[in-house]
Amino acid sequence: MYVAKSISDLDDLATRMMALEEEAYNQFAHIFGLRLRAFFVRRGLSESDAEDLAGSCITDIALKVRHYRHVTGGGFNAWVFTLARHALVDWLRTRLPTQELPDDLPSEAANERTEEDLSVVLAVEEALAKLPDLDRSLILLRNLKEQDTYLSFLRKNKISVGAARVRHFRALKKLKEILQVDPRITTYLKDKESLE
Repeated sequence: MYVAKSISDLDDLATRMMALEEEAYNQFAHIFGLRLRAFFVRRGLSESDAEDLAGSCITDIALKVRHYRHVTGGGFNAWVFTLARHALVDWLRTRLPTQELPDDLPSEAANERTEEDLSVVLAVEEALAKLPDLDRSLILLRNLKEQDTYLSFLRKNKISVGAARVRHFRALKKLKEILQVDPRITTYLKDKESLE
């Protein structure tokens, strides 16, 4: 089993992939498959969606490897995860809920709004991923799911309603602290204030 020990090992792997070495492709899938899956799960995707997207990324990135060029301060690992972030953005973009737009809305404004909304969604998802699993679950269930689902989660995890309220309050406070320093959120809030 191949284990990359350094940035230069990964750059060597990229060079071998460019030379179309079959074993290099297998090693690439072995090294990055689980890492990409975990990366997508931390950003809020379900296990199955994360696995599907990771598999798709392994194939897509392997096909794009001929475009890789080593950059000082970065490397093959950084390049792979940059492409993975782009794939995640594309994946989320296709799954954002659609809204009916008024007939008099200029097309440029519609496109800007979608990009702005997407950056806010990504900021919130990344902030949620920084919270402990229980805190993230409490926020998602309490704020986005039906009350029955939330209560069954509390019973399953043996958490009292009172304790859950306190933990939920603290989790929201942590989430707010993370988001207050995120430039995507501060820009969004400033833009919103200027419209009012």
